[in-house]
Amino acid sequence: MLTALILVVISYMDIKSRRIPNVWVLGLLIITIISKGDVEFDFEFFLVSSLCIAAFTAISGCGFGDTKLALVIANILIGRYLIGEYLLYVFAISSLSIALHVIHHRGIKGDIAFAPALCGAVLGVRILSPL
Repeated sequence: MLTALILVVISYMDIKSRRIPNVWVLGLLIITIISKGDVEFDFEFFLVSSLCIAAFTAISGCGFGDTKLALVIANILIGRYLIGEYLLYVFAISSLSIALHVIHHRGIKGDIAFAPALCGAVLGVRILSPL
């Protein structure tokens, strides 16, 4: 429950200021580790996901707050076995976010908050999907 609240706060802050403070990403990491107890950390998956996220950051030009958030989400909250489903949710939510941005601004100019797609996908995988 606290993890979901932190995800909502991070999304709100990114929408309002286009910034994700490190303290919220660190808080998400700590709360997740405390609440899960035994975190399954896969070093090989961490290396592959880090390279993929770094490539995405370079190509898209998203901020490093999004990069750090994506690393925590992919490796601690989601993990190797749910990453495919998570990426489908990210794609769907970010597509909707881009469409709303284009409608509101009548173009693609300006920054688009990406944290709501990252955080919303976690909630989608954890709440809407049967595990």
